[in-house]
Amino acid sequence: MAASARASITPLTRKLAASPAALCPARGFCGGRRGLGATPGVADAATKHYDAVVVGLGAFGSAALYHLAKSGLKVLGIERHSPVGHGLGSSHGASRIIRMAYFEGLQYGPLLKRSLQLFLDLQEEVAARGSQQGAGGQHEQLFTRTGMLDVGSVFERSLESARVHHLQHEVLTGAELNKRFPAYRVPEHWQALLQPDGGVLAPERIVQAHVRLAQVLGADVAVGEAVTHWQVEGDGSPGAGVTLRLAPAGGGGGGAERQVAAAAVVMTPGPWIGQLVPELADLCVPERQVVGWFQIEPSARPHFSPERFPVFVIEESPGGAAYYGFPEHGDLPGFKIGLYRHLREQLRGPGAVDGVRRSADAADEAALRAGAAAYFPAAGSGALLHASACYFTNTPDGHFLVDRHPRHPQVILCSACSGHGFKMSSGIGQLMARMVLDGPPGGSSSRSSSSSSSSSSSSSSSSSSSSISSSGAAAGGAGGSWAELLPFRFDPEGRPGHREALARFLR
Repeated sequence: MAASARASITPLTRKLAASPAALCPARGFCGGRRGLGATPGVADAATKHYDAVVVGLGAFGSAALYHLAKSGLKVLGIERHSPVGHGLGSSHGASRIIRMAYFEGLQYGPLLKRSLQLFLDLQEEVAARGSQQGAGGQHEQLFTRTGMLDVGSVFERSLESARVHHLQHEVLTGAELNKRFPAYRVPEHWQALLQPDGGVLAPERIVQAHVRLAQVLGADVAVGEAVTHWQVEGDGSPGAGVTLRLAPAGGGGGGAERQVAAAAVVMTPGPWIGQLVPELADLCVPERQVVGWFQIEPSARPHFSPERFPVFVIEESPGGAAYYGFPEHGDLPGFKIGLYRHLREQLRGPGAVDGVRRSADAADEAALRAGAAAYFPAAGSGALLHASACYFTNTPDGHFLVDRHPRHPQVILCSACSGHGFKMSSGIGQLMARMVLDGPPGGSSSRSSSSSSSSSSSSSSSSSSSSISSSGAAAGGAGGSWAELLPFRFDPEGRPGHREALARFLR
């Protein structure tokens, strides 16, 4: 791999995270609003109290913060890296796929429909508020509709999803696909599902928009601060408050430690969840993931435009290599392709996540080029123009984990990725906000908690082993207005690794 390609990763991530915060008021910390850049820690004489604190402002945390602020709660969002929309986690890289027909499981259908509508609503709100404020009021394109192709061995499961969820779709042979979309070259006897509602999401812009709008609605945002310790006060019961200790991220000084408290906490730290909740370290395992942009032959570039190139998943055989990719789109030239689970580089042990290799090497390039060369010949021999490294945080069964902490139901745990989560982040963020508003079983609503002591508690205790049930009822009850999250709870009977994880919470 050429040195120029290796060096392209850092400038790329800086560029994508540096878009202006048009909706952020031009002020410092004032009236519950803080800018999107790094801010020093603030030494508080007394602990500041919130209805809810969100830890980690990537895809899911930023959405949860926005919906919590929209509900009228006093809320704080904490992000250890700067700026919001940075390139050091799992929510960057210029584009993410959203698709409605979902071969990963029928349980995702309602979340997908909810999330697409919420992304469209967000796009409209960003445009409206930008125009009203006159600050960089240009329309921000958060979603670009291209259509979605599920090709090869994923076809049958995607077709079932389209039928069950009554989605508009069309079945194509490989020959028909190649003729309609000339950038593609798949085996003619394969089958493909074309679903028109798929397309491209802009991850950095979406994360930044959620945070900016939350600030407009009164949320506090602390960037460049890390949670070093958290605990539930008093007897640890569902009504007890949660205290979090914050320190400047990176340990480089420049600010003082401080403490905040909340009635509820939403944990959305991405690949760092095993550091903040050690019981999950063996259940939610980060993995290095690399995508690349390949140069397209000049004569073929029109075939890779969003109007003529649906986003795709191509799986060669059941459980085999699965590629996903995008048209030439936005500010970055080239055809973007990824290999699901890439080189399967798991990141275990202290410091493994922070010490991950972010540059791409020859093995990374070869893995990606194999898919480009096999199915997109006009890009398969082109130079690697850019590369971007991020994380998948995988559960053993590849499905999301969104549930209340087994011992402390006022703490909501979210590791909703396994490499396919961003497209549902808007819906999951909204539903986690509803979980906070409902309050934990046996606890109280978070709406009026900021005026009370964080150490207040109810008479019931959740510290016994009976708080962890095989059905997950103690971790979510009947679900109510957030029932779409129920398939993704702890399930020691039906989900691999969950019994062992729940046992760790009891130690």
